[in-house]
Amino acid sequence: MSELPVPDLSDARILRTIAGIRPCRRGGLRLEPERFGDTTVIHNYGHGGCGITLAMGCAPAVADLADRHADGPVAVLGAGVVGLASAFELASRGRRVRVVAERIGTGTTSAIAGAIWLPTGLDFPDDQAARDRLNGFLRTSAARLRSFDATQWGIETLPVYEPACAPYHGELFESGTIEDPAPIESLPVGVERGPGKVFETLFVHTTRFLRTLRARCASLGVTFEQRTIGSIEDVLALDTRLVVNCLALGSRDVFGDDAMYPARGVLVHLEPQDLGYIVHDGYKYMFPREDALILGGTFEPGVVDPTPPEETVREILAHHRAFFGLAACDSHAARA
Repeated sequence: MSELPVPDLSDARILRTIAGIRPCRRGGLRLEPERFGDTTVIHNYGHGGCGITLAMGCAPAVADLADRHADGPVAVLGAGVVGLASAFELASRGRRVRVVAERIGTGTTSAIAGAIWLPTGLDFPDDQAARDRLNGFLRTSAARLRSFDATQWGIETLPVYEPACAPYHGELFESGTIEDPAPIESLPVGVERGPGKVFETLFVHTTRFLRTLRARCASLGVTFEQRTIGSIEDVLALDTRLVVNCLALGSRDVFGDDAMYPARGVLVHLEPQDLGYIVHDGYKYMFPREDALILGGTFEPGVVDPTPPEETVREILAHHRAFFGLAACDSHAARA
């Protein structure tokens, strides 16, 4: 019998199936300035599947670059977690900030998944200086998230259980922000009570976090303008000397960055269940978010179709039901 509560993964508990398109980049994070005539664009994108993990660590670097390049107001392109974090940091330093985006906060891809604090879906650079810089961003981000009011921001620390066969990726832990997974003789959860691994990390309830972040931005005077940015001409038409580009996948079309590529992640959202732990095995995971129990998932490079395939949904459900020793259902009634 499990020492931890067993989730109810029955069809009756399914709220929806959904897919998010991760904004991945070959070569990893891009955080640097670029000039377009009299306009300086500070690029902040390429976070892959870990925007919430990295956003608060990159934002101070964005603001430092802004201070070195231009005074006056700033236009931030994009209003997912990376754009909102950048706007929050700039406004906290006294800048007048306008966020320009087609979708804002909880309407963006940032709101779809977990989020566990772990730098997954991100290319780690081979160059040591670049790698050290990235790990610095990760340390800053973790420290800032831990400094926030946990209740207000929707942040907690949870144990993460992995089967012993789960792949180990040392780069995810090399920043020192979280301890390496520790071996355990017996998993306290799952039908196979054999050896496994466990580590602790932050878990961010994304909808509450994004709502709080947007509210903090607004309290600092940040304004929001819903507009589609589809070209460099659209950027220059904003008539500001300083722009922060957090368009993620949009950077491929607007700024010609062919290193950007999409990677679809299919998820099953079930009714929320207060479990107090995470199960993780690469892109198969279970996150107990306050508004949904989230089952993942997939990493499908090059796929932009946001429609979750029924076959993939069935495979995700079957994987997690097998882990917990739950009986399979004969039908799947996914609801959009």
